[in-house]
Amino acid sequence: MAIFRFPRAQGQAERSTSGETPPQGAFDALLRLQATLDIEELLANFTSLISGELSIDGYSYTGPRDSAIHCQSGHTNRHALAYQLMVETEHLGELLVYRARPFTEVESMGLEDMLCLLVYPLRNGLRYQEAIRSSFTDPLTGLGNRSNMLPQIQREISLSHRESRQASLLMIDIDHFKLINDGHGHPSGDQVIVCIADIIRSTVRDFDLVFRYGGEEFAVLLVNTDNSRATHVAERLRKNVDMHTCRLPDGHGVSPTISIGLSSLSRQDTPQTLIERADRALYQAKADGRNCVRDHAL
Repeated sequence: MAIFRFPRAQGQAERSTSGETPPQGAFDALLRLQATLDIEELLANFTSLISGELSIDGYSYTGPRDSAIHCQSGHTNRHALAYQLMVETEHLGELLVYRARPFTEVESMGLEDMLCLLVYPLRNGLRYQEAIRSSFTDPLTGLGNRSNMLPQIQREISLSHRESRQASLLMIDIDHFKLINDGHGHPSGDQVIVCIADIIRSTVRDFDLVFRYGGEEFAVLLVNTDNSRATHVAERLRKNVDMHTCRLPDGHGVSPTISIGLSSLSRQDTPQTLIERADRALYQAKADGRNCVRDHAL
């Protein structure tokens, strides 16, 4: 796989441009590429651009590590041009273009010229996507945050109504968390939050949605899960936490417990009403002595 680094080395630039001023079409193409920050739309615009100069059957793009971005169109074939895209030292992912017959040296040089138009719009798009991702992610636990939670619940409500499936919400609070902070310090409190987040993730299914709602409080949206099943999951989660010892930075261990409030989706629910009922059930669990599960029945 070739590494396409921009700005290119002097020899590469001379080979492709020979010192000529880029044609007006290149500026027009660059403007089209700069018109979007959506990675898939950007790559579609780019492949549309190169198709006027280079016949391809499809492409595949994988974003930088941890970006979880993968786009493809068309289909793979026997021959490919593959590039690791870089701007200076910043890795922008890997692009492959495919077709049935081999690519000539002139065609690969032409593609590299057109990649010069792609790299900066692609970097802008990747930075924008990372900013969006960060704004919806809790930095301590890596879970979705409250801003991420409401649109996800709304999406699940819409899917549940359309597909006649059920969903349930757990609101979870770490019991007596202030005592942990006061007794061991805030770094230890943060470690307990991370510990509980890990237990929640390992208890629920991969496609259930876990959020840090704020402070020591979490929320879990159980997808396609009725009230009976949700109660079973909540009780299993409570027991998993109760049996676990969280190791602290100072080497000590604490064994926190959690209280859980549960609500199941109704036809009339909005994200706010579903959360409010689960919150009321959580307050009841705390009033009943903590380390228990309570369900807010309709």
